[in-house]
Amino acid sequence: MEWIIDRIEENTAVIEYSKGKTFSAPLSALPNGAKEGDVITLNIDSNATEKRKENIKGLMNTLFRD
Repeated sequence: MEWIIDRIEENTAVIEYSKGKTFSAPLSALPNGAKEGDVITLNIDSNATEKRKENIKGLMNTLFRD
């Protein structure tokens, strides 16, 4: 998925994501140095997701022991 920073208004970025559709996001949520015209890609980190699931599973096992 690609997003394009359309414009920056004060501390908010207006981001185009699909055929002219836009949404607003705080600049603090974007990568450092992001500017108008930059293309941002969004990817899923499968390794981090699996690690997080295992961590949560371990926490649940600790909480819900028989």
